[in-house]
Amino acid sequence: MFERRIKNLFLLSDNKKILFFYALGQGLKTAIKMAESNDGLFFKPTAKKPVFAKEKLEKCENTKAFKLGENYFLLYEKNSKFYGASSNNLVKWDSLGLLSGLKSSGALIPDFYYDEDRVMYTGGKSVKIAYSVDLTKWRQNKEEILKLRKGKFDSDWIMPAATFIREEGIVLIYYALDKKKRFSLGMALLNKDNPEELLWRADQAAYEHPEGEKINPVSVIELKNGLIFYFENGDGNLQSASLPPFGWWADKIPTKEKLRIKKSEKNPIMGPRPGNRWDSFGVFNPTVFMHDDKIYILYRAIGDDNISVVGLATSTDGITIDEQHDTPIYIPREGFEGGKLSFNEHEVPVFGSGGGWGGCEDPKVVKIDNRIYITYVAFNGWAEPNIAISSISIKNFLAKKWSSWSKPVLITSADIKTKNPLAVKQNLADRPGSTTAGDKNPSILPEKINGKYVIFHRLWPNIVFDYVDSLNFDGKTFLKGEHIIPTRPGMWDSKKIGIGGAPLKIKEGWLMFYNGVDKRDAGKYKIGAMILDAKDPSKILYRCNQPILEPEEHYENHGHKHGVVFVGGSAIKDGKLFVYYGGSDKYSCVATANLDEFIKKLKYDGTPKLQNVKIIE
Repeated sequence: MFERRIKNLFLLSDNKKILFFYALGQGLKTAIKMAESNDGLFFKPTAKKPVFAKEKLEKCENTKAFKLGENYFLLYEKNSKFYGASSNNLVKWDSLGLLSGLKSSGALIPDFYYDEDRVMYTGGKSVKIAYSVDLTKWRQNKEEILKLRKGKFDSDWIMPAATFIREEGIVLIYYALDKKKRFSLGMALLNKDNPEELLWRADQAAYEHPEGEKINPVSVIELKNGLIFYFENGDGNLQSASLPPFGWWADKIPTKEKLRIKKSEKNPIMGPRPGNRWDSFGVFNPTVFMHDDKIYILYRAIGDDNISVVGLATSTDGITIDEQHDTPIYIPREGFEGGKLSFNEHEVPVFGSGGGWGGCEDPKVVKIDNRIYITYVAFNGWAEPNIAISSISIKNFLAKKWSSWSKPVLITSADIKTKNPLAVKQNLADRPGSTTAGDKNPSILPEKINGKYVIFHRLWPNIVFDYVDSLNFDGKTFLKGEHIIPTRPGMWDSKKIGIGGAPLKIKEGWLMFYNGVDKRDAGKYKIGAMILDAKDPSKILYRCNQPILEPEEHYENHGHKHGVVFVGGSAIKDGKLFVYYGGSDKYSCVATANLDEFIKKLKYDGTPKLQNVKIIE
């Protein structure tokens, strides 16, 4: 079937089912077929055989169909000229011939009149408006309703794709290209009483296609109050992407609300304790796990000696600290983390890291079965950092038997540069003069996938991960960074990213928070979120287009490092999401959100899941 399909023409919807028109090659002849679907993904061919008079539709471009009462109007382009056809049954289409007055293609407003005229928005270098009494003779205004916007997703080209009438006004969905020819969808709202008046225009794209992939847009269709964008990929196959429902967009007018989590009014929930030599300088970058409905908060602490150790606090409600231990629960014990080094007044470390001179940095904790695993950046002050792992039974942890932590073992090595040339190539391009690919930001997935553990880490500038058979490393076997979750050029996470604690299991897959830095705003760390496939974490189902948390408060800007929010762990308790993060390399903070609402908004804000459209015989 796919070998014979030579062109995807257009789609139509009555908000209950979708009709798909496509051309099939049969020897020297071509037939137009029609299929229908209730879900917009699986289509079943009908017995109807649409007939289009005069023009060979499979040789035309920019074919769009619009419902006008009991009739349908078809707009298509050939040799830069525009033609029309009409039908009252979707089978027999009568040609309206060459349409006069149109200088570009566009989108007709269905079932809408303005002073007895039909209305169409047209595009190219701007969106204008055209009017017609009979659909054949058009009067196009010169005034620009939507202009190209410098520096945004619609900076190079815009073309109306579809319009929908809502209580708020006329919703216009348009195709767009930026200067790099990256494809997006934009959204605007116009006045029903004056369709030339723009009420609102989204600053962010409703959909952005991955950079570098060329596509051919086909249709934007409404189904059950949601939107589906159909396009041909590079292989000519039809794919779909789900977009936010109109009810969600209506809440964003006149300004689009950003996907955010709410910072606690009690922030910072922990800070340096001058009376304790080991955490007098910084109490930050917290990581968490839950046990018996209590949240255990492990944090990076730096004291008078500038060595990083790990402290512990607990919370019942997720925000209020019930207990904070007076001694560290984990300290450097091996030479690779400074445990066997002595610093004197004549020794100056080669590297500095987060204000410290060595130790166990930025811990990430996870509970798997009856054992607590901690991974962290092992730094001795001299070599670039690597990652170490240790563990303790939950029984000994609760009993505070800190000497029961297993012997720490390195699980990454500097020679990863010979094992992962792609990552190192990026590393050297972004960091001139660097000769190694220091590894950071480790975290472990709480459950096995296909019988294997998954360990995430940050090999500059990407998040990478490996499948391993066991968490009992021997100090001779190291992670390779075999799978990559990349940065995104031109976006808020374009410079570098790193995972922010063990992902959370939700019904959609794995909810993962991460830290990101923008090349255009390189002095700040921001926090984002994505949802990974439950069985294949290399598949990103949804990913936020904007950060969910930015450094805006005094405790995020006036500590030891300006402009830092750094997520280290998260938890779900009583339907509420708790995200723990460090502020300005000094404080521990938390932000919250209703889990269901956050996931809903993330799915609509982030990159939609792309699916192949299938025709079932």
